Amino acid sequence: MTRLVLPDDPRASRLFEELNAAYFRFLEKLPPPVQALGRRRQPYLGGPDSEPFGGVPELNPVLAATPWLFWETFCGLDDNTFLRIAEAGACYVVGSIVLDHIVDGQADPLGTTALLHQALYEHGLAGFRTTFPSDSPFWEHFSRLGASHLAALSAELEHQDPAAPVSFTDLRDMAEGKVSPIVSTLAALCEASDRPELLAPIETSLNHIAVASQLLDDIGDWRQDIEAHHFTYFLAQLAGEQKLDRGGWPGVEPLQARVDRDWTDVEQLRVVLDDLNLSLQAVHDLRCSGWTAYVRGYQELTDQHLTQALARHLARVLRPLIPAG
Repeated sequence: MTRLVLPDDPRASRLFEELNAAYFRFLEKLPPPVQALGRRRQPYLGGPDSEPFGGVPELNPVLAATPWLFWETFCGLDDNTFLRIAEAGACYVVGSIVLDHIVDGQADPLGTTALLHQALYEHGLAGFRTTFPSDSPFWEHFSRLGASHLAALSAELEHQDPAAPVSFTDLRDMAEGKVSPIVSTLAALCEASDRPELLAPIETSLNHIAVASQLLDDIGDWRQDIEAHHFTYFLAQLAGEQKLDRGGWPGVEPLQARVDRDWTDVEQLRVVLDDLNLSLQAVHDLRCSGWTAYVRGYQELTDQHLTQALARHLARVLRPLIPAG
């Protein structure tokens, strides 16, 4: 995960510290069982993790720190407005992550996690309502993006039935839908700054990195996904015409043979790089050094994976040609 590098501006650091403090003040108001869960890493990161949650600096920057990734673009907002949107957006986005874990079956305990999601959603919505009147154009974006998010979660559930093939269009629609809550934060910043024209390139940039990061995760996790029977676009590429039903999934070995034969990992890693390049192109005319650095961090990570994959394939191909001893 790319770590947040705050802008070289004392005001940026101060406001980020205030956001983190505001998040813990929000938790303090919750019922004890929900507050206790919110103070653990598990509901945010998934899996059985009982470690204490250190606050928003522990999260992927795009989740809770998007306003700082676009600092040069939106730092003209006054402190109160900037923080109110940042806090509302952080809670709304983190709530969407908690909901994603619920949908994936990773929430434990389920009931308390559902209550944490509801509290996060309501707090985020209240912050947006305090900032924008009911006739603000922001609410049109909020409704549009919310519908996209719901459709993405629903489609992800549907595509866990391998009888329903996963196309690249499906991958793109699901990835873009799941990044929609983050786009809502940026829609709020654009509207509050009276710069609505900035949303289109920013949303395009986020959509491209959403596709790239999802595909990169799927490439890296395909062996675990096989074991968990978690169907993805990358597994669909490996399966080809073969149907994967729940009672007869192939093991890792036959699919690894297909990776070796077709260099599928190399092919798809190049697709990841294409989307990352498009993400940068979309914001080429904007001043957003934090965001471009964030995307380039993914480019560097993808380049590393691509170099390793190429080296492995070449070593396998050349091994028979090298004389023994």
